[in-house]
Amino acid sequence: MKTRVIFALVILLAGQAIHAGTVPLSGHVVDESGKALPDATVEAGGQVAEADASGRFEIDVDAGQPVLVRLSAPDHYATIHALGPDDLRSGVRDVGPVALVAKRADRRLLLFTGDAMLARRYFEPRAGEPVLARRDTVADDARALLGIIRPYVELADYASVNLETQLSAHSLTDRLPKSVTFYSPPELANALEWAGFDYVALGNNHTWDYQREGLETTFEALRQTGLGYSGAGFDEASARAAHVADVDGAPFGFLSYVGWAGTFSPNQVAEGDKGGAALGGSRVFAEDVATLPATTPTVIQYHSGLEYAGMPALSERTRLRQAIEDGADVAIGHHAHVLQGLEIFEDRLIAYSMGNFLFDQYIYGTQLSMLLYVWMDGDRLHRAEVVPMHVNGYVPTPATDAIRDSILHRLARLSRPFGTCLRANGRHAVVERCAANDAADIDLDGARPGSKPVPLRRLGVSPASPVRFSGSDTAYRLGTDILSRGDFEYSGLFGTHDRAWLLGEHVSIESGESRHLQVVLEPGAQVRTGMRVFDRVFAASNPTTLSGRVYTEGPVKLQFVLQRRRLNDSLDVALEAGPQKVVGALRVKAAGWHDFAIDFVQPRISTRSVRLLIDIADASSPVRGGRVRLDDLVWTEWRTPWLNAGDPATMDAFGTHVQFRTRPE
Repeated sequence: MKTRVIFALVILLAGQAIHAGTVPLSGHVVDESGKALPDATVEAGGQVAEADASGRFEIDVDAGQPVLVRLSAPDHYATIHALGPDDLRSGVRDVGPVALVAKRADRRLLLFTGDAMLARRYFEPRAGEPVLARRDTVADDARALLGIIRPYVELADYASVNLETQLSAHSLTDRLPKSVTFYSPPELANALEWAGFDYVALGNNHTWDYQREGLETTFEALRQTGLGYSGAGFDEASARAAHVADVDGAPFGFLSYVGWAGTFSPNQVAEGDKGGAALGGSRVFAEDVATLPATTPTVIQYHSGLEYAGMPALSERTRLRQAIEDGADVAIGHHAHVLQGLEIFEDRLIAYSMGNFLFDQYIYGTQLSMLLYVWMDGDRLHRAEVVPMHVNGYVPTPATDAIRDSILHRLARLSRPFGTCLRANGRHAVVERCAANDAADIDLDGARPGSKPVPLRRLGVSPASPVRFSGSDTAYRLGTDILSRGDFEYSGLFGTHDRAWLLGEHVSIESGESRHLQVVLEPGAQVRTGMRVFDRVFAASNPTTLSGRVYTEGPVKLQFVLQRRRLNDSLDVALEAGPQKVVGALRVKAAGWHDFAIDFVQPRISTRSVRLLIDIADASSPVRGGRVRLDDLVWTEWRTPWLNAGDPATMDAFGTHVQFRTRPE
């Protein structure tokens, strides 16, 4: 079905907002076949509602706060969907149809997530950032960090996390000769168990950081809990041994491996009588899967590939596919610290990188993550569902608004080459094989497109869906917002602290009709703000557009600066002296809100990461200063050239934003 879009209305809605207050939130609860669940219960913001005979519900929520909507029905697995301030300001305010999965005797719900540690910046943050963990209160602090995501974990029958750290209550000194090592307090294990986790994968490149001493204290900490574990040991045989878990009466086998030994000596893997992480590979996978009964569902977790890469290394993909062919039922990848695609292969699930879970990386792309629900009917995959998750200020939280859209878009775009697609289920997405002609059709005839990039969700298109445009006189291009934080709606959600923007005495994130970045200019002054650190997730030499809105109380000058971190620069050197290039400027003369859009090209070579800086100066005469507000900042990295609407070659194109222009006669 084609959707005719009136762009004047779309662009108007994109800038509208309402004041916080109680608003009605609706939705539709169904089973997997689409049949209504009239006995469903919905809980949100302390309110409870019952679905009617058609499965519909309506419940009042506070539009000024993030809302967790818990949906349940007898004999079905419950689910939680998160909505943020921008979701609740939209004219729809609908969770959408949410399908619940039925329970049955042989069905189990597994949960997987990414890398966890509690060290470094949690205790000693960068200047101006709050301390999240203290040695004398670490048990309570660790639980506080996990408390927001705990309700999601508790829904699963069995939950797994990648424990990418050793555990010790005292200082460890027998350090491997490698660039990065760390260890976490043993209270982390207790907090993970408290949050609902049942198993930790140890097959990774930090499980032997302080060698035998560190692994002894790690095992001791884990034995004080009920957590299962595998993937490391004091010899090769114990490191490779599976953990067989009883999941509500059904046995499941869990294997965990690292993908490389390391170029240092001693290395990080178990060999013969030497301890370390289990070293994985196709031969090892086949041998170890064969030690488990054929009737025992088997999960392999593999810590390999390339950090910050969008696609899995071919070696990793080859090995995980081979693991499935050799009898593994689920294959979960780690190490990249960013999300990679998912694949349904031979009716089994492969997730190539889960990204981070509880981790202190400041790189923006590493903060977009997920929980992955996997329903297994014995050893058969029944369903997999992505729950978008935001590591907001190092704290795992449900993802909302633009952050959620970016996560779903990234996973959909990176899974498509594997013949795997994401289909919206409320604010989550179901993982499944791609169907023919699943692109969203939008008819542009009669519309008058604007010149700024338009969010696809304002056109009613899921960020996980490919899109196809038709129309006689319009060209378009599709792109991805690589900033994801320019609406500022994520800031402060769930009590988190903002670590994304340069804030200070004259710069703050404020709430009003919407959250925005506010700069207070003294008369004649100039203030710099922008991204606090660099991000590695960008495509070299791609054309981009920076767009947004600025509010002023008088004449101001804005200058947009791109700063690079060169390949060999340390972070501190790059922040202080990384090359800077002015990519655009704007002079605003009149008070009020003004739209802007600036085109530039990403750096081509010798760049590890980039950040955007904004200089704002008083341009009034006589000088008088005043407030300047920035909102709806979008850094669109274009994924396609300009395309003609209706061109068959444009099918299955993905983006978070689209830009239009009229084709020449």
